[in-house]
Amino acid sequence: MSISGSSIHPLDHPVWFALISRQRALAEGGARARRYPPAIAPFAAMADMSPQSFVALGALMSGSDLAVLFTPDPVTPPAEFKILLAETGEQMIGTPEESSIRGVETVTLGTADVPAMMELTELTKPGPFTPRTRQSRSTGGKGWKSAVVYG
Repeated sequence: MSISGSSIHPLDHPVWFALISRQRALAEGGARARRYPPAIAPFAAMADMSPQSFVALGALMSGSDLAVLFTPDPVTPPAEFKILLAETGEQMIGTPEESSIRGVETVTLGTADVPAMMELTELTKPGPFTPRTRQSRSTGGKGWKSAVVYG
């Protein structure tokens, strides 16, 4: 089933919908497969799980690249790809709210904050995080499967 242009909920395929909408400027790829630049995040997505979409994903990757896929169903790649990790995860969703603490405001972090962000991620291990990860923004979520594959 193709997710491109369908009525599937965006949170069922958060990476795909981010890369064809709000984060289109960051996307590498085309109609069948898209990814973030590896310096930002290893996340990728495909329009469907067809062999043609895997070929398109493979064309975006170089020898040692990893592609992290988030899908509502398990991924069964063709033989050219190898699954390194397949886990079930949970997306957290919510609506932004004002802080209940007086005098506290939301701050957008920038380049000057990268060393502190990298230090924090080294301590907490939240997942893939690079100095440019801050350039992407998270989407809300539902349950999904993730697979780390390489071509």
